[in-house]
Amino acid sequence: MFYRSSLRRFCLAGTIALGSALGLSFLAASPNFAADSLHASDTPEMSLVSIADAPQGIYEIASAADPDFVLDIKHCTVQDSDSRSLQMYHSLDVNQQKFYLEDLPGVACRFTALHSGDALTVSGEGSSVAMAALEHSESQNYAKSQCWQLKSAGDGTYFIQSRQGKYLTLGSADPFLGSEVVLSDYTGASSQQWILNETWISSADVADTDLINPYAEDGEFESLRLALKFGSEYEILRSSDLAQRMTETEDHKLILDPDYLSSFVEQLAQKYDTQGNPRRFRTSYGNEITLYKGNFGWKLDASATLQLLQDSLTLTTPKTLSPLWSHKGNELGEGSDIGDSYVEVDLENQKVWLYKNGKKLLETDCVSGTYNTDRQTPGGVYSIYYKQSPAVLNGPGYSSPVDFWMPFNGGIGLHDAQWRSSFGGDIYLTNGSHGCINLPRDAAELIYNTVTIGYPVVCYQ
Repeated sequence: MFYRSSLRRFCLAGTIALGSALGLSFLAASPNFAADSLHASDTPEMSLVSIADAPQGIYEIASAADPDFVLDIKHCTVQDSDSRSLQMYHSLDVNQQKFYLEDLPGVACRFTALHSGDALTVSGEGSSVAMAALEHSESQNYAKSQCWQLKSAGDGTYFIQSRQGKYLTLGSADPFLGSEVVLSDYTGASSQQWILNETWISSADVADTDLINPYAEDGEFESLRLALKFGSEYEILRSSDLAQRMTETEDHKLILDPDYLSSFVEQLAQKYDTQGNPRRFRTSYGNEITLYKGNFGWKLDASATLQLLQDSLTLTTPKTLSPLWSHKGNELGEGSDIGDSYVEVDLENQKVWLYKNGKKLLETDCVSGTYNTDRQTPGGVYSIYYKQSPAVLNGPGYSSPVDFWMPFNGGIGLHDAQWRSSFGGDIYLTNGSHGCINLPRDAAELIYNTVTIGYPVVCYQ
């Protein structure tokens, strides 16, 4: 092409000679342009940039939101394609990502693609942008739709405003491979700020950057929306989230960043897991205490939840999913995960209470593990993990038949102790159990018939 050969011929002659080789003219100020100029007063906190601040020459236009992404012209390697739309892509040192910045009268400029000579142009109804052949009006040799204005953000980045007043803007908060570029009203966000990286003509005109992002706009899975339900709250995974996490493989394909979903699930676990965490508890006496130990609480099954999400990535309609748990609490969300149904054990005063749906069903004396020995019952929040009736409890030097057995912490559990004639008081100081909570038979029976697997057991000193 004449354009490219001319460009290379004059590459050592400086940017003015380059502009001449491109057929770009450096015009004297038009007396009518100032009155019909860009909207310089829209954003008084920004200052117009003269050509002395941003010399005309060749630039890559990078996003301030993520400077690894630059403005790229799509479909450059597709034969006979007349599409000239724009997208964001990694910098590849090719001319389809390089633009000649030309000074125009009235503190305005024009951006021209090195590989084609087309100009950055307002298209559609004024909210989209594309590359188009150089245009001329009757009164001047540049078209208003191809005139732009640079405004300094004061930090080395620029806002690029169109003749119609809208600003060059990322189609999303952060750029990703294939993300679109649009025009929108001024917001001041980083999605509207651009970095002009001065560069020079490349030996490579174009590269294949036409990747199909299935989660981007018009992609196959654009409508994907996964809602994970956590109690009354929802954690949403949107197609737009996934579109921004696609990475390019060596064989020029897009895949989801393999660490993204794992990180997403890990953040969910950090937010919703309660197992092993300190928790506040209001006792039957009315005071609040903090409990630090125990196996009770919510614990996300990270691997199973990750697999659930991976299996749902090709859905074409929104779907609500239930996360998978390796251990469950009583209630999920704000407040205590213990809820209002639990067994409460006061190890100091040797008392046991049974609550269901906030109603007290039982208050009884008990005998816990012998105090100040290795048999002492530990405090914490636990949960019933099975029930058996009848059962035989075996240990070093004993074998004790019981009618109702409800373990909650390893070999420690609630059970009847019909060999005892009394409960409560200071029995546990010298003649306590091997660690279990000994109960009168009637009390053990009521608890056994009330609790279910996973029922909380709160023990405190």
